[in-house]
Amino acid sequence: MEKEIKYQNILKNIESLIEGEADTISIMSTISCELYQAFEQWNWVGFYRLVDEKTLKVGPYQGTHGCLTIDINQGVCGKCAREQKVQIENDVTKLPHHIACSTDTKSEIVLPVFDKSGQLEAVLDIDSLELNSFDTIDEKYLTEVADKVY
Repeated sequence: MEKEIKYQNILKNIESLIEGEADTISIMSTISCELYQAFEQWNWVGFYRLVDEKTLKVGPYQGTHGCLTIDINQGVCGKCAREQKVQIENDVTKLPHHIACSTDTKSEIVLPVFDKSGQLEAVLDIDSLELNSFDTIDEKYLTEVADKVY
C-alpha cells in the first residue's frame, strides 16, 4: 500500500508541474526527474524516443549514462517498442537480449509511450539496482505516468 500512495503523490506532483506545458521534451524531463528522485533503488529513469522505424535515441533521462542508440531489434527497450506493451524483467542477467548500459542494473521495466493518435513515440525505461523491483503496481501507475507525456 505504501508504494501505491507514493505513486499517487508522484502523479499529483507531475500533473501539477506539467500543467499547461505542451513541450514534450520538457514533460519527459520533468517526469524523469520526479520518478528518479522518488525511488532510491532506481539507478536510471528516462525515455528512448523512436526517431525512425528501427531506432530509439536516448533522452531525456536521469541517472548514469544510457545507451545513445538502441536498435528496436535489441534489448528490453527494443522489445517494448516492437510489441508496444509493457516489459517487466526482474532479473536482467537471465536475458540473452538484455543490453547492459550499466552492469549495476538488476531489474527493469519499460513502458510504451503513445501520442494522442495511438502512435508509438517513445518508451519509458526504468532500471533498478535490486532484483524483483517491479510488479503490477508499478505497471499500473507508470502506465498512467507514460500517458501524461502526450
